[in-house]
Amino acid sequence: MSVEVYDDFLPQDLYNNVSKFLLGENMPWFFNSGTVYEDDGCPQWSHTFYLNCEPVSPHYSEIRPVLVGVNPLGLHRIKVNATTRTTDIVEKPLHYDVTTPDGDTPEEVKICIIYFNDCDGYTYFEDGQKVQSKANRAIKFPGTYKHAGSSCTDADRRIVCNIVYL
Repeated sequence: MSVEVYDDFLPQDLYNNVSKFLLGENMPWFFNSGTVYEDDGCPQWSHTFYLNCEPVSPHYSEIRPVLVGVNPLGLHRIKVNATTRTTDIVEKPLHYDVTTPDGDTPEEVKICIIYFNDCDGYTYFEDGQKVQSKANRAIKFPGTYKHAGSSCTDADRRIVCNIVYL
């Protein structure tokens, strides 16, 4: 499996600006009872900035600079997730970010996850591979890879930006 890991993914000043907004008190968060499925036991807070080829948040300009590290031909979604601290690590359900009505994931779909804080949470894959959350680290992988995140136990929350693109 080929998961590309990039430390110091964004230029430091750009990372600092986006991070300040995402971790600050002016970032609007919306509660979801589940991460992958409704009431799947993994609640989280999220904010969708871009969906189905258009900005859907008045705060899109705050997150748009992260695309410098992605350079997509086409953009499907930009969503930021915040998972709060748990006593023990809780792994979310494995999933694909995009599927067609018949359950397939188009080969051209790519995923980029950018981590916005250090914590003991991680992203894991169906084959058992794990990538630890580290501020300004990013991973890129094909949308055909089943993956999921986890909670954290050593920080107030785990903040990630999930970008689905072509």
